[in-house]
Amino acid sequence: MRKTIAVLVFLFFVLAHAQAQQRSVAGRILDSSGNAVAQSAITLRNALNGSAQQTESDASGGYSFSGIEPGEYVLTASAKGFAAKTRSVEVRSDSTAKNVDIALAVASVQQAVTVVSGSRVEELQQDSPLPVDVETKQRIERTGFESVADVLSELPGVVTRNNASYSGSSQEMIDGVASQDVLVLQDGLPIVGARGINSGIIDLDQQDIGRLDRVEVVRGAASSLYGTDAIGGVINMITHEPTHPIEGGLRISGGNLGVVDGDLDLGTHLRKFSAFTDLEMHRIDSYTLVPDDESTVGADNQRYDGLIKLRYNFTPKAAIGYTGNAYHNDATGKSADSSGTASSGYDYAVSHDSTQTHTLTGEFVPTSTTAVQARLYESRFDSNSAQKPIGTDNSLGAQFDYGNLYERYHRADATVSQQAGSWQFLQGGDEWAQDSYRGLNRIVGDDDGQQITTNDVWLQDRIQPWKKLILNVGGRYNRHSLYGSHIVPKVGLVYRINDRWTVRSAYGKGFRSPTIGELYYLLLHPEYGYQVLGNPTLQPERSESWSVGGDYQVNRYSFGITLYRNNLNHLINYIFAGIPMDEAELEVLLAEYGIPASFGAEPGLMTFVYTNVDQAYTQGVNLKGSVLLNRNFRVDGFYAYLDPYDVTDKQTLTERSRNSGYFRTEYVSNRLGLVANIRGNFFGKYLITPNPEEHEQAYAIWNLYCSKDIRLGLQATDSSKEVHLGFQVYGAIENLGNSRDSLLTGNSPTYDRTDYGRTFRVGIRYTFPHE
Repeated sequence: MRKTIAVLVFLFFVLAHAQAQQRSVAGRILDSSGNAVAQSAITLRNALNGSAQQTESDASGGYSFSGIEPGEYVLTASAKGFAAKTRSVEVRSDSTAKNVDIALAVASVQQAVTVVSGSRVEELQQDSPLPVDVETKQRIERTGFESVADVLSELPGVVTRNNASYSGSSQEMIDGVASQDVLVLQDGLPIVGARGINSGIIDLDQQDIGRLDRVEVVRGAASSLYGTDAIGGVINMITHEPTHPIEGGLRISGGNLGVVDGDLDLGTHLRKFSAFTDLEMHRIDSYTLVPDDESTVGADNQRYDGLIKLRYNFTPKAAIGYTGNAYHNDATGKSADSSGTASSGYDYAVSHDSTQTHTLTGEFVPTSTTAVQARLYESRFDSNSAQKPIGTDNSLGAQFDYGNLYERYHRADATVSQQAGSWQFLQGGDEWAQDSYRGLNRIVGDDDGQQITTNDVWLQDRIQPWKKLILNVGGRYNRHSLYGSHIVPKVGLVYRINDRWTVRSAYGKGFRSPTIGELYYLLLHPEYGYQVLGNPTLQPERSESWSVGGDYQVNRYSFGITLYRNNLNHLINYIFAGIPMDEAELEVLLAEYGIPASFGAEPGLMTFVYTNVDQAYTQGVNLKGSVLLNRNFRVDGFYAYLDPYDVTDKQTLTERSRNSGYFRTEYVSNRLGLVANIRGNFFGKYLITPNPEEHEQAYAIWNLYCSKDIRLGLQATDSSKEVHLGFQVYGAIENLGNSRDSLLTGNSPTYDRTDYGRTFRVGIRYTFPHE
């Protein structure tokens, strides 16, 4: 790996002084009648390395890009009232100019969307072999949501559910595959947040939307591309890339439960240099659900976030970038006291956590058909938590259940991409990663901690033997410091039957090694009478996934269907192992599961142990459709049927609805600057506990959103173009029908769902330049 980095650094200095050959791509943007379309947005993106240029058509519809290197490009044009159109463009080394005219049709139901998560190369969404769903920035804003968890709840086959008590933690599930087998990324790199300790969950309620251009969700085994943890799919949050000389925005909103959210971002793109920064503040009050019970479901929460991205292009063939990301979060709640020391019967539960992440990226294009990327990534997570009886001071002696956790994640990777003619695209990479944890009352070894190292090599070949067919094959060789070597393959196929029909299928194997928490977790809770132990004898999880589906689109209508099956083997879960009453019984219990006595377990406590317990499968079908009734009204929705089954215990998997759906109708008037929509999520009943059998009943949650542009028109002196400085006011009502857990209405109220009930939000946005 060191040799690879050294070679890349050498290439960087060599290529930094190379000069781009002067070639151009130009043409006109027209409507279906041949009339010019002015002020259309045009993007020319290099298919090999993803670099892009943007411009706008003039009054005659003309546009031009100069200084273009030979290679394959994707040209996209879009304008208000028209459907975006994308074309492939080949710039040859023996030509100096390429003329490409594009005719735009009236607005269609579905716009062209470029994605990267399905195959780690920029491609149109419909060309991905794995199903990829995208929530664009525009669609995100038109929900009024502030967290990624809420945004993803409106995608087919994706469930985000807050099932924690006072602390609040939103887990993610894709096609019935649970959080620990779903990889969460930001710009293609893993989010760090004690996932290896926190039951495999990255809390998406703590991931905010202000910095994002879009969120991509890959459904199906993606271990061959992304390594361990990607058995069930990938959630990739793509941050904003500035495109104007100066741009920015401000968003402030608030609502009941003391909700206040603020976001400020600034960006610039000046020739060779670009920069983007995003600063955010979020707070919410705690709440309870059971009357006369002070225990909080959601905590008092206050969080500060910051992001900075820098990039400098020395030449069209060499660039370097830096991304820094950080947040600090404070949460305070109340939980039932078991120690008997609090006069009120309740304790304060306090936690403080923070992350800092740094990424250094180098991108190089040694030839017109070869691209090289190298990245160095370091991330850290720090957490401190404690409980104390109400009314006591903050001294350590007054605290109990004190613990802290420190995670350090380091990664270095390099990727080489090679275009072989016009029909084959080869990629390969080497990835080294080291993940380490230490902390009090959270991990075996306390401050000495535990560490895991992986070194992976992956290859992928994207073959397009003719225009309508794309074949994608690849695999990954994984070497784990504890579990040795593993190989996971994949194959995918996309076939465009005609302009309306596209079919796809994919097969892949998955692999997930046990996390440090599953291997070495040590949580002692004598105050509450239980303990949770890791298990160093665990075996890796494995999976096989199949999917097949198709998409149909014509003018204002679209429809999609995907059938899938995920076979899951050696699933890791923690089970109740018993209550060893003395040292002898504890010794027998530990020996049964292969847990060393040196872990520090105690007798007399309910003991939970991680173990390989299940073979299971999830299978089902996802249906989605959309209709553009006219230029102002759109209706879309989905239905998901899921069959989740535990083969080992011969029962349905818990917390998974067999039937779920979504409905959205939206009105948009560009002339009035008005947007309004109503959206509904529907969930069938699902199993909570198998013995005794307990179900959560079916329910629906409706959300309402409305926004209005406030325009200040300024007439430009040098043209007829009108410049807008735009404010936008908006409002949202979440859970419009005030849906809550039916158990709350019983004689002894309790709950499985943590939905608070109806909430509202109002806010204002300001962006420049206003588009």
